[in-house]
Amino acid sequence: MNELPGWYFTAPWDPVPIRRGDALGFRAGADYFADLLAPGLSNAASDARWISLLSWCLTWSHVVWRNAGGGDLSRRDGQRARYAWLRPLELLWVDRALESGQTTGQLRGRRSIERWRKAERHLPNFAMSPDQFRRYRQVGTYGAYRVVLRTVPGLTMGDGWTPADTALQLATLVNESLPRDVRLEPKRFESGTKWGHWADDEARYWVRHGWPAAWAKAGSGLLPTPNNAVGKRLPEEERRLLEPALFREESTRRVTAEALAGAKEASSHAALCDTLAASRALSKKIEPRSLAPLPAFTRFADASMHAMRGLWTEINTDAAKQAPGVDTLARSSELRARLELVRETGAAWLRAPGRSVFPHDDVMTRLAEATQAATTPIDQLRALARHHHEHGGGRRWFREQAGKMVPLVADTGIAASDYRFRLRPLSRLAAQCGVARMNDVLDAVDRHELEDTARSEPDDEEGDAL
Repeated sequence: MNELPGWYFTAPWDPVPIRRGDALGFRAGADYFADLLAPGLSNAASDARWISLLSWCLTWSHVVWRNAGGGDLSRRDGQRARYAWLRPLELLWVDRALESGQTTGQLRGRRSIERWRKAERHLPNFAMSPDQFRRYRQVGTYGAYRVVLRTVPGLTMGDGWTPADTALQLATLVNESLPRDVRLEPKRFESGTKWGHWADDEARYWVRHGWPAAWAKAGSGLLPTPNNAVGKRLPEEERRLLEPALFREESTRRVTAEALAGAKEASSHAALCDTLAASRALSKKIEPRSLAPLPAFTRFADASMHAMRGLWTEINTDAAKQAPGVDTLARSSELRARLELVRETGAAWLRAPGRSVFPHDDVMTRLAEATQAATTPIDQLRALARHHHEHGGGRRWFREQAGKMVPLVADTGIAASDYRFRLRPLSRLAAQCGVARMNDVLDAVDRHELEDTARSEPDDEEGDAL
């Protein structure tokens, strides 16, 4: 039998640093510590409620996907077809939250959903452009929790798609929390649907036929956690399922969370890292030498990003005089102080214990040694800019050209984030699951040891590796 010719997309997605930015090339080192302290998480997985909601989404989209013919989930085109049935349910939960009056929390795609709502939900694909709709797989909620769903036993069969026992129980819990006429039942999908008719139109199927929710009752049932409740415990039935999955006894995630909760005197992110590096309980789970460089790493990385933000602010101080001279920038007392702090923390990094076993020492040490060799503010500024140009990932913020610093991206007015190790999401999840009281930890994580209101070009919103 002759087969028709066709195209098969084989190009890989952009590497993580290209998609999300990595101003100094330190992300690999940050991910190394994150994998030691909070394996199986990502910086974006910060609301345990979404694990419950996504379990519901996976369960019911799996039913429909199988009815529509299923596919090979080991192949990219099979995964793409599977996600096409999942994506509308993610977005409908965002719509449901907005309908209830909730405007905070992890509501990814909110701006598009609000446009869709203003158009009385008649625009296709939730008012997203084709490119936005395609990219939602990376920047949406499933993308933020894909690592959790794939790696935590009981959530999926290890593929990130097929719901396992804990996910099925969470899906039942979510479904039973809904008003009766909004709950999904297997019989809804058993007969009468011409599934081929909905190929490439899965969103319209869910909105019009699959889950045409009684929107007036949107406030009932479980919803994504709003910002003012991120440190509060979830209901007992939900915790009973999530805690053993995310924080089983003696797991690294649990030991890390308990060590953080015990850091009563820690008042900053750096101080929390000191506590983790010195934790006896963690030393039984993680080779002590592996965590030994953590305090010096975070202080050097924070100081360097602090200086990057300061330099970006100076470049953009006068929009009419873009590309200021290096000598002009180096006269800023504020920037000079930031550059000197990079030099000091770089020297501490070169003395840090455990560097011999740290697998990403090269990039850190290049900047540290360059700043030690730079004896004047102009040399220090150039060392930082040169390192950013040579080792940064993703978009470059600026470059030196003919003695001037030329901006390469637009000034967004949003501060670029520091390199972090999943301590915030780990602490939020631990609080929601009732592992420990994490309020003080969350305060310390969010308190900037280096007060910084400067503006800069931000990383994308997804956080670290998915």
